Amino acid sequence: NAGATGWGLGFDYAIQKTYKYRNTFGFTLTNIRNPKEFKIYNNIGNSRGYYYGKLFSLVSFRPTYGGKLALFPAKRENGIEISFKWSLGPSIGLVKPVYLKIVKSGINPVDERYDPTVHNAEIISSRSPWVKGFSESTFKIGGFLKAGIDFNFSTANDKISGGEVGVMIDYFPGEPVELLFYNPGNNLYTSLYLQFNLGQKLY
Repeated sequence: NAGATGWGLGFDYAIQKTYKYRNTFGFTLTNIRNPKEFKIYNNIGNSRGYYYGKLFSLVSFRPTYGGKLALFPAKRENGIEISFKWSLGPSIGLVKPVYLKIVKSGINPVDERYDPTVHNAEIISSRSPWVKGFSESTFKIGGFLKAGIDFNFSTANDKISGGEVGVMIDYFPGEPVELLFYNPGNNLYTSLYLQFNLGQKLY
């Protein structure tokens, strides 16, 4: 998101409509980050690192409908197929509070919900397991649009092997989510993505 790295996974199922065009159905699951996030490590204990000032994690699940247009179909075996892909649909955001391991006198670090007005860097050991705070999560419902260029380098006619590069836009209406302390929340998130594809063609 605007320079921040993240992770994700996706699934697409395509139905051939014409020689060059396919309808696609599937989903993507990715985390959305504030571009100012950065990880720091503390000298207290065995630190796993944590994102300084991060208040919430935002993970978006997106059911997708779209299309794939072959711009340059593979002319022969071992040829490269280049396609334009687009998709859209709802963006279902899971907003989970961040928990950190806090050092207290005489006891092992304990998991507490991060409060930047209380927890300073001197008492933060590391981040807690991601599932901590899951029961306190809320949902944000919005929409997304994704467009990119797909490259299939597979040397077999029935295989898919390659990648995709493009842009993705998420919009969540209503009250913005303040992901990072002292940074205004956003309703609109834009991301550049690089995706690696593996698959099978069914005839």
